[in-house]
Amino acid sequence: MKRLEYRIPDKTKPLYLSIAKQLYNKLSKKISVIDIGSSYGINSALMKYDLTMSDLDDFFLKEPSIEQSKQFFEQLPSDDSLDFYQIDISQPALRFSENVNLCKKGICVNLETGNLPLRELPKSDMVIATGCIGYIGYKAFSNIFELIKKQNSEENLENPNRDPVFAFSVLRIFDMTEIKKTFDHYGYSLVKSDVHPIRQRRFSDLEEKHKTISLLNDNGIDTKWLEDDGYFYADFYIASPKKLENQLVIMSKDLKRHARN
Repeated sequence: MKRLEYRIPDKTKPLYLSIAKQLYNKLSKKISVIDIGSSYGINSALMKYDLTMSDLDDFFLKEPSIEQSKQFFEQLPSDDSLDFYQIDISQPALRFSENVNLCKKGICVNLETGNLPLRELPKSDMVIATGCIGYIGYKAFSNIFELIKKQNSEENLENPNRDPVFAFSVLRIFDMTEIKKTFDHYGYSLVKSDVHPIRQRRFSDLEEKHKTISLLNDNGIDTKWLEDDGYFYADFYIASPKKLENQLVIMSKDLKRHARN
């Protein structure tokens, strides 16, 4: 990740924290965050411990043990207003995250084909994803919404204020049509924020660059000052229940203040 300058978690961190803070002020309770495609818990590490990707590079490129990694995080001040639950297809990554306390629980499941275990995930306040949307699609979100429906049914809830806010980055090469339809089907408004496209990582080679730019140009998307410079770029999306669209507008406006170019 360092070689390809994968730094998008640094850029999405203040956006996620902006939304989490608004939810915390509104709900007056610890915010439960589900991180889709969490891998080893990068979002949690950055958000809970106010770290950067460079901080993680400096520590983990020394190949520390699990115990050393756990001690590293235990010695840092943490934001106790956030609880993370992580979903990924890599059991070793989730096990690491659990062992060093970057998450309360890791769920190993393929969201495209598998069902989420109702008993293992709490009612969430916020669902985030960095770098995986597009590689996983609308079926993953259908599974998440079905879980929310089951949780609401069990708790006999009909209150949109209790349904989670979604926030995630999506590379500009991916078509969001089916995902938008899925959100609409489940009563959610999904909008692309006004945040300037976020640099994700450097292209691995010229072939990847040329294919990406060609695809974007074929879809009528201008790559000047963005992908032409040799990097993938992502848009930032947020979503909330349609009944709370005013909340969505407020959150979207606040994101621009926290965006880091």
